[in-house]
Amino acid sequence: MACDQHLAALRAAAAKIVRFFAPLFGVWPARARGGVPQPAAACLVIALAAASVGAQTPPLIFNGQLRDEAVRAIPFQELDETAQAKLRSVVSRATIYRRLPAQTVDCDPDLHLFLVRYPEVVVNIWQLMGVTKVKVSRTGPLTFDASDGAGTVSRAELVYGTRNVQIFYAEGAYDGPLLQKPVTGACVLLLRSAYSERDGKPSVSDTLDVFARLDHLGAEIIVKTLYPAVAKAVDFNFTESVRFVGQVSHAAELNGPGMQRLASKMRNVQPETRDLFARHVELAYQRAVLRRGEPAVPLASSVTEHRVAPAAAVAAVETPSPDAGIELNVSSVLPDAPDAPGEPAEPREKPMFRR
Repeated sequence: MACDQHLAALRAAAAKIVRFFAPLFGVWPARARGGVPQPAAACLVIALAAASVGAQTPPLIFNGQLRDEAVRAIPFQELDETAQAKLRSVVSRATIYRRLPAQTVDCDPDLHLFLVRYPEVVVNIWQLMGVTKVKVSRTGPLTFDASDGAGTVSRAELVYGTRNVQIFYAEGAYDGPLLQKPVTGACVLLLRSAYSERDGKPSVSDTLDVFARLDHLGAEIIVKTLYPAVAKAVDFNFTESVRFVGQVSHAAELNGPGMQRLASKMRNVQPETRDLFARHVELAYQRAVLRRGEPAVPLASSVTEHRVAPAAAVAAVETPSPDAGIELNVSSVLPDAPDAPGEPAEPREKPMFRR
């Protein structure tokens, strides 16, 4: 009996440690049947240091060849000394390494890149849908804070960014009743994206490598106890995250005006971020219109140019059991789009960030 209780306590603690990184990139705790919190996700970006637990092979760093390839993909020579030190402090002493299965989704490339770099936009959409308690706050051009509302807080930074490669460094802590002392740690997320076309539509393939360092005595033992319980949910999280980004793009391409009105309802992002999202929606919409050969609706260049109608009721999201999956549809919070002609928008250059 004592052994069973001890194992149960370890599993509970391990769950918290794995969730330690979740708010960094928007993994939100959905409610399954019976009111038990279950992990689910709808965005990438972003991603998932919780994915650090391997699915099939017992060692935490279960594929040294993949790990070494991921380390070589980090352009240390292009980073300043401070950024290099941060990344090396994790990748050289990682408690856990994992590469998630690559995911491909139909998505406007510029909108995809924007949502990866601005996870607070996706989180605000979730908030409008009523499916998350996660909070993400922009603290600088390349930094943001996140919390899950249950004792886990994180601070993340985009240390390197090009069209194809994004590298995030994050630190965080869990301070709650399951552990006597706060658990701290850091992670490095290497997201690589490849762009192509399928069936005449733009598509994006994402590969995510996760390096996590847990500053806790016995962290490896604790995390291993959660192996069977978490592995399936981790891959599901990443798959659903990328899929939701694709849903946002699909909604923007079909209903640009409605997505801009949705942007105007966002109150938990900075005004300039909200306007930038609206401009990316416009670009994705106009590109799709040109591909379809249809007349476009003229869109405002900024959501501040819209007169915001009373917010439509947010459709309730029914959350089934984890095995059944979680269906999220951004269209549930979109107003209908009017029909009117318009001109396509000019493409915009994307910035490149380095620390």
